[in-house]
Amino acid sequence: MKRDNLSGRLRHRITFEYQTTTRDSDGIASTVWDIAASSVQGYLRPLHDVPALVLTGPGREFVASGQVQSEIAARITCRWFPGLDASWRIRWGDLVYNIRTWDTDETGRIEYRIRCVAGVNDGE
Repeated sequence: MKRDNLSGRLRHRITFEYQTTTRDSDGIASTVWDIAASSVQGYLRPLHDVPALVLTGPGREFVASGQVQSEIAARITCRWFPGLDASWRIRWGDLVYNIRTWDTDETGRIEYRIRCVAGVNDGE
C-alpha cells in the first residue's frame, strides 16, 4: 500500500463551514455559518482545525457595481473525508474562502486539492 506523505506538508489549520438559515421569534430570517462535520464509520467528526496546506496565489482586482473588488485565489490540500460539499466555505485565520472546484488523488481517498477564492463576498 502506498503511504501518503501529507503529514509533513499539512502545516496550516482550516475549518469547513456550512450555511444555515434561522428565524427569530418575529419570523425574520438570518444566515449563520456553522462548523461542518463528516461522518466517518458512524462517528460525526467536526471539520474544525483540519490539517491542510494553503497556497495562495496572486490576487486580481476588477470593477463590479462601480466599485473595485479584489479576489485572492488559493489552493488548499487536505486529507480526504466523505461528504465534501461545494456549498461549504473554508475559514483560514481571518480569511474566508469560497470553494470553486476540487479534485482528489488517483485513488480518490487520500487527499483533496481544493481551488477557492477569497474576497468579493467573503463566502456569504
